[in-house]
Amino acid sequence: MKTPDNLQNVYLTKEEYAFELLRTAILDGELKPGEKLVIDRLSDDLGISTIPIRSALQRLDMEGLVEITPHSPARVAPISLDMVAETFALLAALEEVAFVNAALKLTDEGLQPIRDLVEEMGRVAVSGETGNWMDLNIAFHRKIAEQTGMQLLIEFTNRALDQWRRLSHCYFEEVAAERIRQAQREHVEILHLVETKQVNALSALARQHNQGAFQAYQQLMQNMEEEV
Repeated sequence: MKTPDNLQNVYLTKEEYAFELLRTAILDGELKPGEKLVIDRLSDDLGISTIPIRSALQRLDMEGLVEITPHSPARVAPISLDMVAETFALLAALEEVAFVNAALKLTDEGLQPIRDLVEEMGRVAVSGETGNWMDLNIAFHRKIAEQTGMQLLIEFTNRALDQWRRLSHCYFEEVAAERIRQAQREHVEILHLVETKQVNALSALARQHNQGAFQAYQQLMQNMEEEV
């Protein structure tokens, strides 16, 4: 596992380092759903003792990213359809609040970073840079939440988007062809509605946007189950 850029030159305890490194590897799909996490092997890979790794795995278990079973190696938590449904239901509710508050609060200056993200997303969508578009997509949704200044909203949105990040790294390539164009049109419309402060339309679009994403993943996962 490669140390992420955001952990370079940052002081962390051994437990914090193991936690952040493993968490990033899970969210980015480097560690796959169901993959075994053998403590002794991780100790060798990371160059730290087993005690901080065991503590890091317990924290990841509390976040729902790892499953710990007595007398067996820990495993990366599977991605279930129920989890996907829960993630997008939460995002729909959170983003309805975020979009409306952004429309009511944001100045033209505050909107500029969101405009820049939408413009860049449009460029990479046309060029077929699926991975870059996915990362920009998550950044777009984080930015709108951040611009509201509502700390609880930001915290819960980030947690839900982390689950979406993991889901996307595992499955997005499979749904990208049919999803990117529609999602990008909706991002352009979200920006327009925020700029023109059309709060009722924003509420409806928040639900539609997340429902569309859920349905794309739901169809893919059901098809994969039928093929097994």
